[in-house]
Amino acid sequence: MVNILVPTDFSDLSKVAVQYAVKIANMLNGNVTLLHVVSVTQTVRATMQLKMKSLEQDLIKYAKEDLESLLEEVSEYVKTTQPIKYKVVRGTSFNDTVRKEAKRLRTGLIVMGTHGASGLKKVVIGSNTASIIEISHVPVLAVPERAEFKTLQNIVYASDLRNLEKELKILIPYVEKFGSTVHLIHIVRSGKDVPDFEDKIDLVIRKAGYKNIVPLVLVDENVDEAIDQYVNLVRADLLTMFTHELSFYEKLFDRSFTRRMAFHSKIPLLAFKQ
Repeated sequence: MVNILVPTDFSDLSKVAVQYAVKIANMLNGNVTLLHVVSVTQTVRATMQLKMKSLEQDLIKYAKEDLESLLEEVSEYVKTTQPIKYKVVRGTSFNDTVRKEAKRLRTGLIVMGTHGASGLKKVVIGSNTASIIEISHVPVLAVPERAEFKTLQNIVYASDLRNLEKELKILIPYVEKFGSTVHLIHIVRSGKDVPDFEDKIDLVIRKAGYKNIVPLVLVDENVDEAIDQYVNLVRADLLTMFTHELSFYEKLFDRSFTRRMAFHSKIPLLAFKQ
């Protein structure tokens, strides 16, 4: 059984994430908990503190009412095998609150919605989903606004091969529950080293012990486009990637490749933190 946490702001996008999470939970006989974070800026003036406290209580009350309405709406579209729980939590930071609640609830998966973006927007715009991907040690499933869960038959796993053996040990327990075929792809800019990469991947796959892995080394100057083309070719149901700690210059100029793909991908992105 897996505990799935779905942070929600009651937007249409978050409703898509809720429905997607419920369908996954149904297949795994898992639990879904909806989370709404109420954040009110603190003030040092005593007279204002009472007013802010009252405002916070009102926000919590209305949020609970909105969550109940959301549950009623979701139940019209998808049936659940387990009752959906919900929580309203006060927190000064959305990211820290989600991370703490995920740990407290022993969450195995966080599901969030994400809007598509292109070009420069992928680098500079903010997103709660992308931020959670960067800090969460719990896997994060970023669900695009038009995504609908049907199956996880084909999963594209894009790897930089830095920690392939370790990553497969983390990934396989998730995908084997669905009997998925994993398309393990690695993108290189030059074809001269392809045989060496293929040998390395084959060796790790044999050790991993999961039979449904299809390895492929692709030669392309544009990593984003290469992944997109392969995703479309195999009609993938899910794209999965692992994040890594960023250097100062990566944070400044490029942010995170996995973070960019959360905006770029037309299918759900499952992100693991190394």
